[in-house]
Amino acid sequence: MSPITASEELHLMPIDRFHDLEVARDHALVVLAMNLDCLITIDDDQSYLLHADPAFTLAIREEFRLYASEQAEQKDPPEIRVFTSGLELALLWVCALLYFFMKQDQDAEFTNRFLNSSVGVVQHHEFYRPFTALFLHADLEHLMGNVAFGLVFCIFVSHSLGPWTAWILILASGFIGNTINAIWNYPDPFLSLGASTATFGALGLLVGVGIHVAWLSRSYHESIRVFLPLAAGLILVSHLGLGGPEIDVWGHILGFFSGVALGIPASMLRTKPDRRNLPAQ
Repeated sequence: MSPITASEELHLMPIDRFHDLEVARDHALVVLAMNLDCLITIDDDQSYLLHADPAFTLAIREEFRLYASEQAEQKDPPEIRVFTSGLELALLWVCALLYFFMKQDQDAEFTNRFLNSSVGVVQHHEFYRPFTALFLHADLEHLMGNVAFGLVFCIFVSHSLGPWTAWILILASGFIGNTINAIWNYPDPFLSLGASTATFGALGLLVGVGIHVAWLSRSYHESIRVFLPLAAGLILVSHLGLGGPEIDVWGHILGFFSGVALGIPASMLRTKPDRRNLPAQ
């Protein structure tokens, strides 16, 4: 008399075959989740047989189909790279701000030649002004405030996008914000200076990256990447003031939204799969 196997004792029959033990175990968990008994055995060809009650074969196969569909729909979360802080570039930026601040003190006309001007940009096509204005400041307190906040946010952007990309986009968002601001205020003789437009651009970049990552992940947890920079922006606005003759609120707003507009595509390019290692067709 041949011995009775555990499968026969439980009245189980093979219902599927797998070539990977982990896959077989995953499908066994599906059967167990249906509150049914199951058993995995090794066949002669080293494949794995999943045994279950044959009366539930159709129901089990339907659960397997749904399980396969769910697995196919699941996407791996985007890989979030963390770059270096770019501290060297940040210190270079601080040195540049200090150098130009000393130039302002030494040359009374230096500030007038390089600050942002609606008349200069629109009428005289001096498009360098929205950029050079980012390196000029009204006084030492203005300079120190922008350096303190700017260093923190710019380093965060460097962690997210890489130092070189970060600083190019930070200065670009400041330039775009200043340019739009100058054109918007023309023909009024509008003047502005300071790195705060670029600082708010850095905040916008962080929000843009956060929006893209949250969208890819479909995750409330990743949405924190959006709200933290917004909260930091509110703190910065409260520190600088909500308005007044010396506060360029629109410059801050335009710098911020310029950063958001640049941050989303920058994040999309950063998470784009590397096609260099894909096989040739």
